[in-house]
Amino acid sequence: MNHPLSLIGIILLLGSFPLSAQSSLQSRPFSHLSQAEYLEDFKVFVNTLVEKHPHPYKFTGKATFWKKVKEKEQQFSDKTTLAEFIWHCSEMIALLGCSHTSLGWFNQEDAMLPMELRFPLDAKLLEDRLYISDPLRNSKKVQAGAEIFSINGYPISEITTLAFQHISSQAHIQTYKRLLFSGYITAYIPFVLGFPEKYEIVIKGRTSPILLDPLTSYKPKSRYHRIVSNAPCQQDLCFRQNDNYTAILTIKSFAYYGERFATFRSFIDESFGELKAKDIKNLIIDLRFNGGGASLAANHLLQYLAQTPYTYFQHNEFDHLKEEQQPFDKAFNGSLYILMDGDGQSTTGHFLSLIKEFKLATIIGEELASNRFCTANQKKYSMPHSGISFSVARNTFITSAQSSPDSHGVLPDHFITQGIEDHLNNIDTVLEYALQLIEKE
Repeated sequence: MNHPLSLIGIILLLGSFPLSAQSSLQSRPFSHLSQAEYLEDFKVFVNTLVEKHPHPYKFTGKATFWKKVKEKEQQFSDKTTLAEFIWHCSEMIALLGCSHTSLGWFNQEDAMLPMELRFPLDAKLLEDRLYISDPLRNSKKVQAGAEIFSINGYPISEITTLAFQHISSQAHIQTYKRLLFSGYITAYIPFVLGFPEKYEIVIKGRTSPILLDPLTSYKPKSRYHRIVSNAPCQQDLCFRQNDNYTAILTIKSFAYYGERFATFRSFIDESFGELKAKDIKNLIIDLRFNGGGASLAANHLLQYLAQTPYTYFQHNEFDHLKEEQQPFDKAFNGSLYILMDGDGQSTTGHFLSLIKEFKLATIIGEELASNRFCTANQKKYSMPHSGISFSVARNTFITSAQSSPDSHGVLPDHFITQGIEDHLNNIDTVLEYALQLIEKE
């Protein structure tokens, strides 16, 4: 098998993380199709992307995209494995820069991977530095919190540069790529390094490499535990009063469609009724991990925050929420703080683009993984020979937030991230910062 990192000179260098994937791909990562079958699958794949997606060249130019297609076609042969093929496909789909167009997080690749080939550590990528978050069965060799400088001789910067080219994110936003890489790190590292049979790492404070023991079992951790595992609000919707003056509203999802919308509406109505009744002056809305959902849900929340009439969508193909929206009579008029992170996508980007546009809140955290623009309503397709599945977004949604650029995510007013020590010690850095900010003001 060709070592992926050897291609750097030739090839220009998606909720929860379950181990669920296509049964047709399991246990056969290194099996082969014929060159003709790979080329046919790849043709179906690429043509579907450009024909079904309304903006296939918005974030990567047409010439660059098709040049990459030609490069890929030259690399398929009868010796190409399924693992190599899906890795090539992930780079192509990532070029679209669309959060709703992907191979499905990293689940298909993850399920293809034999246990003994997994990278045997859990780790978190914070900015450009990789830290061990759980040594798993290597606790006698390394400790949680140690910074990893290299893996099998390759610097972390080189590994992440290549990995990020295979991760789909809106407008190629880096914060989401870091989170997904960390969430699937036991699988991403093998794909980047060409499925080595052993792993040696160099960590801070040690000059010689450490040979790691392979895994015999592995269960990924809940994505919600990336903040603090003992947080008082673990459910998707949670309202709690912090003190006499401050309340915290946690919304981990806007995915309340159809009949489920009534559940969201009742929760929001009751929460803002309590805010009003108790005359609470400060409200923190925690939108971290919120991957989006129904725009009706987000708009219902916005009607409790807006101070003047507004238009939610500037454009969509369904005349949805294009009419003027009216703030509710019980709209909150105190001080509003919103927490966000790189997981925030789709409707969360729409909502926060409007919050930012109308200057309704102080936003704290890191760059959001979305903005006013997105292409959604994805449809699932599959390749005829390999059985690899992929989803392509088909409709465009743009909010009325004129000052929000499409080229990056909604930016916070205060850039705050959780460091590795706070992560290991269950300290919610971002929430603590918000509470301190309220205390100072």
